Amino acid sequence: MSSHRFRACAVSVVGLMTAVSAMATENSQVRGLLGAPSYELANPQFPGWYGQFWLQHYEATKLRDDRGDEPMTSFTAPGLGTLPVKVKGTVRAEVIAPRLTYVSEQVIFDGRLGFSAALPIVKQTTHVSLSTDLPAGTPAAAVAAVNSALAQAGGARSGSHTGLADPEFATYLDWQQDESRFVAGVAVNAPLGSYDKNRVVNTGSGKYWTFKPLIVASRAWENGFSLGMRATYSFNTRNDDTGVKSGQYLHADWAGTYRANDQWQFGLQGYVLKQFTADRGGVAGPNKVQALSVGPVIAYLAESGNWGVDFKTMQEFAVKNRPEGVVTWLRLNVRLD
Repeated sequence: MSSHRFRACAVSVVGLMTAVSAMATENSQVRGLLGAPSYELANPQFPGWYGQFWLQHYEATKLRDDRGDEPMTSFTAPGLGTLPVKVKGTVRAEVIAPRLTYVSEQVIFDGRLGFSAALPIVKQTTHVSLSTDLPAGTPAAAVAAVNSALAQAGGARSGSHTGLADPEFATYLDWQQDESRFVAGVAVNAPLGSYDKNRVVNTGSGKYWTFKPLIVASRAWENGFSLGMRATYSFNTRNDDTGVKSGQYLHADWAGTYRANDQWQFGLQGYVLKQFTADRGGVAGPNKVQALSVGPVIAYLAESGNWGVDFKTMQEFAVKNRPEGVVTWLRLNVRLD
């Protein structure tokens, strides 16, 4: 294989990255603190100010395609024909997410009016690697050229960035009874996060708005068991920088806990992420994201009732068009007034 064919091979491999990066919802970014709500879903909130401070660690060692398998693509190398290429990757994210909530004295349709705002700060590192199995007897120079080009292409889609994510602002009405709670409202994500369409890793999702009707429903029993769920359904405008309009998706967090005594609770928690309409304006083909998760949660509430902490870790499964990993949260809840 001549040197000009080596160069042609490198060009064709770099061209693979168009297919490699064809993930859903702006490179699989969704706007939502997946798995953040917990035992408080079933707890009443009285009028006043509340503060929450989350620390999240996310570690993914697998990438998943539309079938839930390891992504594959291919390229044609001069003199070698069409070769399959395995796409592997890791994603690591550290998140600090303060949230402020105000429950007012105002009652509308028998529900208490409330507001909340969350401003996540994220450090994300993404690494992509490509590999292929070359035919037996391939000249050493050709092997070196292909491997070098694959490494270059993977490096072009790898990087790290620290910055603001897109904040969420919500307003809602909260109906509470002795054993049940129901909340209905709307949340908005503003495009205020750190984003550059030419940057490999972004902490903001893009130059577009997300509007999310939301509900919270919960039930608590006298025997100490409780169930709670918070769900949003996202509608996105078009990204001004890329022309991509991300599809609509459901994000639902759920928790089932048991109150052992006045201070300690434990149970299971998870989330559902399911995209129902495909992205438009990006790379053609199936591109709807999906992820389920489940894991243990433990929470402590101070005797005063003015503060509490909880810890949870959740394993993702049934993932499509996204990284698959483990998300861990540590959170402090404080009554501020």
